[in-house]
Amino acid sequence: MIIKPSIRSNFFTNSHPLGIKKMMDTYVAEVKKLDKFQGPKNVLIIGGSSGYGLATRLTLAFSAGANTINVSFENQGSASKTGSAGYWNNLFFQDAVKDFNQTHLDFNGDAFSPEMKQKVLETIQEKFGKIDLLVYSLASGARKNFETGDLIRSAIKPIGKPAEGKTIDIKSLTVEPLTVEPATEEEVKNTVFVMGGSDWYDWVMTLEQAGVLNEGFKTISYTYVGGKNTDNIYRSGTIGKAKEDLEAAVIKMDQVLKPKYHGEALISSSKAIVSKASVFIPQMPIYVSYLFDVMTKNHTHETTLEHKHRLFKDMVYGNKRLLDDLGRIRIDHKEMEASTQKIVADLMHQPEDENFLELPGTKLFLTEFYQINGFSVPGVDEEQEVDLETLITKYHNEKYQNV
Repeated sequence: MIIKPSIRSNFFTNSHPLGIKKMMDTYVAEVKKLDKFQGPKNVLIIGGSSGYGLATRLTLAFSAGANTINVSFENQGSASKTGSAGYWNNLFFQDAVKDFNQTHLDFNGDAFSPEMKQKVLETIQEKFGKIDLLVYSLASGARKNFETGDLIRSAIKPIGKPAEGKTIDIKSLTVEPLTVEPATEEEVKNTVFVMGGSDWYDWVMTLEQAGVLNEGFKTISYTYVGGKNTDNIYRSGTIGKAKEDLEAAVIKMDQVLKPKYHGEALISSSKAIVSKASVFIPQMPIYVSYLFDVMTKNHTHETTLEHKHRLFKDMVYGNKRLLDDLGRIRIDHKEMEASTQKIVADLMHQPEDENFLELPGTKLFLTEFYQINGFSVPGVDEEQEVDLETLITKYHNEKYQNV
């Protein structure tokens, strides 16, 4: 099969496994250059197949020598279907650590389900005994309510008034207007249910009640605070309400973790990155492109891997925490530096730049958007036939289970 990008409504419907393999090789080469540090030994990552979750897994496995369990929901490849990028990320991660004296396991299925929680719990009891860290990095657009049987969908929308701006049409490589109408009360409530803190809390409490949390146990989830340039769709929108709920879960968990385990629940505000959802948020591709351009010129830009490595080395298990008045770890401080935000704001409010798509930051945004799906990767010939069945036979193993 010759695999070309299949893009529908700004969404990749396929992936290129050879490109993803090449990207994994790049990530591994990068993480091997980063400093080692003392961290957790047994880690559960909810949503560790891509983005910040994958960067977390690589950091903790390679730099801290941790054992990991990843839970993610991926479309599995077959002889005729490429499968999702996360599916291949999981397989190629397993291949990268196959010679390590560590245990790394993947569970493919619904992280929200009681069945998945039970299966993971039993695996922890059997393989590890107890865990030191739970990272909640789940990005999902829907969650089943197991009490009613209903499938609840989130909506990334503003509240009160429409969000107007621009996005990049990935297929045509043009800048297009994008307007998102305000959410209804029901959509706000549903988004909090899907993307808020209740499932994170359920995971931690399920494991706590089963007695599999170690002394000093930590749990962390990722949020995005942002500034005025993204406020109307983020902190002031439905996703902001969900993040407030996520942050509120910290207080509830700390009431158990601090006195019983001398542990803690943490929220970390990450920097803006390229994600599959970026192009569906008005102005976000424009903001991120200009941000990358400014931060690269200022030598403050970090890769996703560098960002998460610094978080765990310096701020979660180190003594260099930066906290805001709400107790959130502000690993995003380089992005939020006042002069950086002002320059980006000025660029965003200037008349449309005819050369916008040629800016280094925009090119970096587009390159990363393609590469997270395995396309436009240097050294990979996309005209080459790919034998999916042979690749799956070679890399799929018993450490990858469907639940």
